[in-house]
Amino acid sequence: MAGPRFNGTLVEDEPAPSAGPRFSGTLVEDDAPAAVTDAPAAGLPGSPAAALGRGIINGVPVVGPYLAAGLDRGIAGIRSLKNDTKFSDELKTVQAFGEATAKENPGSTTSGEVLGGVVGTLPMVAAAPAAFGAGAGGLGARTIASAASGSAIGAGDAAVRTGGDGAAIERGLIAGGAFGGAAPAIGAAVGAGARKVAEMVGTRGATAPGVGPAAMGKLADDFGNAGGPDAVRARMAELGPEAMLLDASPALEGRAQGLAVLPDTREAVMAPLAARARGANARLGEDVNRHLGPSMDPADFRAAWQEAYGEAVPPLYREALGQPITVDTSGILDTIGRLGATEKGGADTALRRAWGLLHHEADVPGVGRAMIPDRRPEALHNAKEALDAMIAQVQAQQGSAAASELRALSAVRSGVNEALEAQVPGYANANRTAQHFFQQRDAFDRGQTLLNGGREAVRPGQLAAETAEMTPEVAQAQRLGLRAEVDRAVGTTLNDRVALQKTLQGEGDWNRARLAEVFGEEPTAGVVGAVERERAFDASHQRINNNAMTELRKRAADDVAPREIKGGSGDPGTVVAGAVGGWKGVAAAHGIKGLKLAASAEGRARDIARNRQLAEAVTTREGEMLERLLAAITARTEAERLAAQIGSAASTTTNAVVRSQGERGRPYVPFGFPVLR
Repeated sequence: MAGPRFNGTLVEDEPAPSAGPRFSGTLVEDDAPAAVTDAPAAGLPGSPAAALGRGIINGVPVVGPYLAAGLDRGIAGIRSLKNDTKFSDELKTVQAFGEATAKENPGSTTSGEVLGGVVGTLPMVAAAPAAFGAGAGGLGARTIASAASGSAIGAGDAAVRTGGDGAAIERGLIAGGAFGGAAPAIGAAVGAGARKVAEMVGTRGATAPGVGPAAMGKLADDFGNAGGPDAVRARMAELGPEAMLLDASPALEGRAQGLAVLPDTREAVMAPLAARARGANARLGEDVNRHLGPSMDPADFRAAWQEAYGEAVPPLYREALGQPITVDTSGILDTIGRLGATEKGGADTALRRAWGLLHHEADVPGVGRAMIPDRRPEALHNAKEALDAMIAQVQAQQGSAAASELRALSAVRSGVNEALEAQVPGYANANRTAQHFFQQRDAFDRGQTLLNGGREAVRPGQLAAETAEMTPEVAQAQRLGLRAEVDRAVGTTLNDRVALQKTLQGEGDWNRARLAEVFGEEPTAGVVGAVERERAFDASHQRINNNAMTELRKRAADDVAPREIKGGSGDPGTVVAGAVGGWKGVAAAHGIKGLKLAASAEGRARDIARNRQLAEAVTTREGEMLERLLAAITARTEAERLAAQIGSAASTTTNAVVRSQGERGRPYVPFGFPVLR
């Protein structure tokens, strides 16, 4: 219907209903009208929130108008079904409502379109950062790529919004390229600023006693190059309580080297290193004793062995050999006769001597004095020892004749021993006891050769098999022999950590394997770790003290060198002022130049204070101060990581904000860019 018209009086196109309004100079309602709930049908605009929402949808580059049109059609379809009206009529109503809402709320509409542009552009920038100038590479390359993608989006967006108008597309192309080209630089600047602010806020609480912000910043850089606080903490734990922070990584050692060349901090770095070096020998000796047990001098071992042997073995032999019994040696004599029938030369001579050892001269009834078999146990025992001496002499010789002689003597000696063990009670036990002592002596001597190299070196597998067959006493003797050899190696190479490390590890790590077989894996690892630790300490000391790693030292020194005090000071007045009032007096004498001199001097003083803090930090050992420093660095590292994320997000978002406007950014562009107007 046409609706009411007001012209002084109320005139209705159709008769008013019985309960309609009454007019008497003013418009009077019988009852308050019902609230209008269908704003589109009433021709009323929407709220600012509605304008913002429609602006977000419409602001999405290129596809925004399609999304807005689709939304209008969806709403119109729902209204048509609900109100039983034509779809075309409802679509016109919804579109009119949208236009009225935008016109009534321009601020909300513009804000929504800007936000929609960002929402639509940001996923594209995140998905393909290189195409939008947000990836890696130089600013020039990123600007070109961003300008190209911005031109494409700007032209496409303008084409969609203007129905293909050529002039509008050209403006969109130019505006998109301009905004897209500027986006990387603006985004980088905003991101850097956001990161800086976030770092300032986040690192404010990351402090440690005695370490100022400037020193903390240098240490944070070194920790970053070292792999982070966790890597530094792990390395220091590996090196033990004597480790200093400078031992944890080349970066921290380089910082110490840089500080060591500066006069103000040289002593602060070198004094702790020298003190630690003086205690190296004592520390290493304590570690070896703790892991391998105390060492025993070979002379002391032999003396103790001889004493124990004398107390245990001779009484057993005396008891067995003192028994009033005789030993049948006929079997032995038959062996000598059989061998003597074929042997010639040295072997024959040896057999004749052996026959003589087994006989003695005695009275024979009806014959007189004659050589008869000696059946006395003690005499046969002495004959066996004489045969041992003869065998030892032959063993030193070479050739087939010596081999024949050795076989003959060994056969006789074996026969004598078997006869004594079989016929003399207690003799076999005395033999076993003596043999056990000899095995201990030989095992000690063998232990002293286990670190030897070359062709005679025993293989770890062979040593394992031999050790498995030893009695505990023999294995202990071998352990003492090897321990004595370790002590000798430590004593002769104590000041050469590399040589000591090579001695204990050997070629192909065989020595370490043999040490582990004798002492166990854990004690061996402890000793090798101690040697490696002292080698690392010594290497750090030598590199810092002897000008090694020259280039790293130079770079580190340049990085922390205090600024020079600038300003002339050659006139007599300046000299007198300086003598009376120090650098402040010099500054006053110079006037304006003195202000610069004062600032430079104050800066130098701050640099020196920072360097002293750094020197104390890099020589810090295990303890509360180190833990607090590591905690501060950890907090700072985390804050910097978060700040980097904030900066990256700010850069990407700014990039998206700038490029999302394109041709729609004309209202914001200064008058000096007429091409966009």
